[in-house]
Amino acid sequence: MSSGETHQGLLFFLRRVLRSLARLLIRVGVRFDEFAAVAQNVFIESAIRDLEYPSIPSRERIATVTGLTRRQVNRHLDLSANHPSADPTMADILVEILHKWHTTPGYAGPYGIPLELEFSTPPSRCFCSLVALVDPKIDAARAVEELHLVGAITWSGDKRFRAVSRSLLMSTPASPQLIEHFGMTLWRLARTMEHNMESKDGDKLLQRRVSADRGLPVELVPAFEKYVRSRATELLLDLDNWFASRISGDSSAHDRVDAGVDVFLYIEPSGDEAPLADLVTASESKTSTSR
Repeated sequence: MSSGETHQGLLFFLRRVLRSLARLLIRVGVRFDEFAAVAQNVFIESAIRDLEYPSIPSRERIATVTGLTRRQVNRHLDLSANHPSADPTMADILVEILHKWHTTPGYAGPYGIPLELEFSTPPSRCFCSLVALVDPKIDAARAVEELHLVGAITWSGDKRFRAVSRSLLMSTPASPQLIEHFGMTLWRLARTMEHNMESKDGDKLLQRRVSADRGLPVELVPAFEKYVRSRATELLLDLDNWFASRISGDSSAHDRVDAGVDVFLYIEPSGDEAPLADLVTASESKTSTSR
């Protein structure tokens, strides 16, 4: 494939990726000018951090590489402290609480079944002491509220909590936790694929895909999804137990890197889409002229 074909192919698939992103942005009220400003900033930052130069590049060089103006580059560098930021949600903390609830002796019974816990009694084995295993500074009341909100725990009687899920399923549309999960999943997938595209064969990260030749008959989709859920759950639980058996609770004991496996099922939409012009009404000026 020539460089021109690679260029065009990348733009084509970029459009497909951005379609899903644009749908989310529009849904939560992000305007195009806001998106464009972020994209501009990312282009400049990547040109500075990710490309190799024989010496420290000038601002003019960065403008040339990105196709932006010197003024735009200057604005980005001078206002970099004002770029969008987001505080981390409690999602990772909640996942770790559920993990310890299912794997820590004293909180999990035979076969990894989590014990029912009261909030603060007895002090040696309660929800508060479980949260303290993750981080003593965490507000246990907020944690139990968040876990209950997403359906990961439920009341058992008047005083006890029961864990009903080992994973965190966030169903509230456009919640901060779901947005964080969406962004981190896309970022990790992109980093893995980028690494594999640039690395030699022996240095590639795990990245596999299986799909039905010529497509899956639509009537088999429910059975396929059920089978995938079952097998993927078994694999992920096994990996979660592997982590629990090999990682100490002392986060300062070793250098740490963020590592894991993400699994998702995809079903491509079928059928051609109608032309865009057929999906909107004509402008007022055009309608008046046509009369």
